Amino acid sequence: MANSPLDSQHTSVSASITLAVLHAASRMGLVRSQLMSECGLSDNQLSDPDARVPFSTQERLWQALSRMPHGEPGLALGSNLAPGPFSVLGYLLQSSPTLGDALAAGLRYQRLVGEGGEVQLREQGDELQLLYRPLHPDLPATRTRVLALMACWVQMFQPLLNEWQLLRAQFVHAQPADLQAYQAVFACPLQFAATDYGLVLPRYLADAPLIQANPPLQNLLRQHAEALLARLPSAGLSARVVALLGEQLARGEPDRAELARHLHLSERTLQRRLADEGCNYQQLLNDTRRQLAEYHLNSGKLPAAEIALLLGYSEPSVFFRAFRQWTGLTPGEYRSRQQPD
Repeated sequence: MANSPLDSQHTSVSASITLAVLHAASRMGLVRSQLMSECGLSDNQLSDPDARVPFSTQERLWQALSRMPHGEPGLALGSNLAPGPFSVLGYLLQSSPTLGDALAAGLRYQRLVGEGGEVQLREQGDELQLLYRPLHPDLPATRTRVLALMACWVQMFQPLLNEWQLLRAQFVHAQPADLQAYQAVFACPLQFAATDYGLVLPRYLADAPLIQANPPLQNLLRQHAEALLARLPSAGLSARVVALLGEQLARGEPDRAELARHLHLSERTLQRRLADEGCNYQQLLNDTRRQLAEYHLNSGKLPAAEIALLLGYSEPSVFFRAFRQWTGLTPGEYRSRQQPD
């Protein structure tokens, strides 16, 4: 199995959510020990629910789960995920006074669950948009992971509100042939080929009280969450740049000025701070492209010309020259060497 590209020593997820995913898979008839062996997980890594698991390890778990014989394995898994095993953050959300308070806590403490993407909350007109931008958006396992997360959001919040309503659910991938699983989970209009994954609710629901609101308990949980957050290592700037490059490449040639603005930095400050970490923008871009190129070539599915477009190259010939500089091989030669006879 090919390892996921763009792995970073700074990127991790909680052991509690990894346990929750394994429990959900077990309820669906999969063998837990086999899954753990396939993705390199040990019982020691999961003994403390507040411990951290490398994101690359959990991503291998999602790769295994994406091969389940279901039309949309992510929706099936997400419907079996229980919010309780998410440790402190799950209970913190459920004890919040209102949905708006719960979503604000989710934004503040999202790193406690994992660093596999970024949750954003937008208010636009009469809409409240809960969006998710995953790390490594082009990997096949990402679709399974994000659909499981979205289904879990619905499973978590729907019982806590008397007036739960979704205006729409939106997905980055193209519309599948069978929508039955989507309609069963979300029960709302569906939008595919969207810019972001997300759930869209009426804006007034931000003030809706939650049935299990418990302010004293929430205060205790918030203190514990702050302590856990303080223990997490700060993500290095280079890791954040790599994550943003992965997003930009899917849309074409990356724009350094746009990336700097997203990080609230000037281009000069961006260059200086990357230099402090022993790297530079062009190096990170080249490394990101090379890792993505090798991943797609190892998967054996996409033609080299399509891989060039995914990497933001305007012409396949530019990609071919760059790949030869990286490896001394053409993309075709590299692919033939990686695949068995």
